[in-house]
Amino acid sequence: MQKNVVKDKLRAGTTVYGTSLGEWLDPELPIILAAGGIDFFFIDTEHSATSYSQIKALCRTARGAGVIPLVRVTENAPALISRALDVGAMGIIVPRVNSVGEARAAVDAMKFPPAGHRGFGLGSIVTDLKGRPAGEEIESANRETLVVMMIESVEGLEAVEQIAIVPEIDVLFIGPYDLSLSLGIVEQFQNPVFWKAVERIIQAGQKENLAVGLQSGNAAVLKRAGEMGARFLICGSESSVLLEGYKRVLATMKS
Repeated sequence: MQKNVVKDKLRAGTTVYGTSLGEWLDPELPIILAAGGIDFFFIDTEHSATSYSQIKALCRTARGAGVIPLVRVTENAPALISRALDVGAMGIIVPRVNSVGEARAAVDAMKFPPAGHRGFGLGSIVTDLKGRPAGEEIESANRETLVVMMIESVEGLEAVEQIAIVPEIDVLFIGPYDLSLSLGIVEQFQNPVFWKAVERIIQAGQKENLAVGLQSGNAAVLKRAGEMGARFLICGSESSVLLEGYKRVLATMKS
């Protein structure tokens, strides 16, 4: 499997920057993202109508462009996780992880034995038609696949210290809207209750040498999270960035 430079950067303690794709799934997009300096993106199958052929095309272009493609699966289900990996995802984001058992189940689906129970089915998009022995491909897939668990509920927050201990996890990813909704303060991203929760998740991750991430279309929110120690920062989505970009340019022109 191709080298996952995002995983290497996170292990080295540096910050990585990404975005998400969910509405415009053209395989040309990863080339633009790479040229713009984005380290990674995730294809959002949880909240969009995305086909496996679209995922595969995006992943193939991304691999060639040097930007790391991830997939957020619809739910924590082995069939969804393994298939996303088989069509080229270099990491999986698992939504709504609320317990140690759920975290372990997700890891089990992502990793080949002895780390898990993923079934062997590596296609050309994963192997690059190199013809390496199956054992080598399994070892590299286990080593390079990025494992991301979303903490986005009060239940997940209360279990975050235990979830962080689960072997093979690389990132704890805060879902700000769902977490604030679960806390009873939906979209109140200046509320101290929200930031106290963020701080708890970051501390849990740092204790176990895991990166912590957050997605927002608000650069000030991302900056504050980064100053607190978050290193897996996701700036909005392809649609939100495009919209804001045009708004800024037009505002400047009209002024």
